[in-house]
Amino acid sequence: MNDQIIKVLSNLTKQDDGIWGKASIASNQEIEYQLRENVASNIYQNYFEEISKHHSIEVMDYEIKRFISNIPSNGIICDAGGCWGWHWRNIHKIRPDIQIVIVDFSRGNLNHAYKFLNGQIGKNIHLVHGDATSLQFPDECFDGYWSVQTLQHIPNFDKAIIEARRILKPAGLFSNYSLNNAFLIKLVHSIMNRPYVVEGMIENYFFLRRANMKQAKKLESIFNNKVTHRYSEILFKPELKTNFMGKENSFIGILDSMLTSRMSFLSIIARQLSFHTYK
Repeated sequence: MNDQIIKVLSNLTKQDDGIWGKASIASNQEIEYQLRENVASNIYQNYFEEISKHHSIEVMDYEIKRFISNIPSNGIICDAGGCWGWHWRNIHKIRPDIQIVIVDFSRGNLNHAYKFLNGQIGKNIHLVHGDATSLQFPDECFDGYWSVQTLQHIPNFDKAIIEARRILKPAGLFSNYSLNNAFLIKLVHSIMNRPYVVEGMIENYFFLRRANMKQAKKLESIFNNKVTHRYSEILFKPELKTNFMGKENSFIGILDSMLTSRMSFLSIIARQLSFHTYK
């Protein structure tokens, strides 16, 4: 490991399973933690098939390329809530100079990441069992902070954002993707008599707060910098059984990646809303 990564992981101990640290789970997320661990105990024959049920692989691959284009040479990225780490499966090919630290509060998810990313673990990808609201990293040690559909599940959003800013170097890049509050999708759910939670508990298992512009204002306040936003996964709608659009190399997925934009009219249908800023 290079000196920068040694510094990043200096407060942690590598466990026998190859994962760094051991997280303490906040009491208000204990139920969700148990749910995540139960799901992580499943055996998956095809990781990509499972991923495509929840994310558009092509859209997020495009977003990754956009993100890392703004990361300096030999940079280090923190992926908060990185789960299986699938976003970074090609990082050793497209930006071998970059180091990735994947943080997740589910050790089961990180065990899947260890298998999924295989030979990259311990080289340019490192797994940390941790809590996004209490990161065990020194101040100002990351060049980028990336999070996808994780901060939306943390009741104390402000605390997670304060931690994100703390660990970023000056001029470090922050990007967070959350589910969007899409009017047309909400309407379809209503017609189908299906729940559409904007903020609150889902089936008493986990908390969800969809992205909103109040969060952008909070980010601007904490980072003391302008925040930009983008709408993504315009076509991908897994709740409407369009999972084929989420698969790797899907033509519609590639088209969907090109539709990502900050144009406001997309807010009525986009599945994701993301916020981006610099320290």
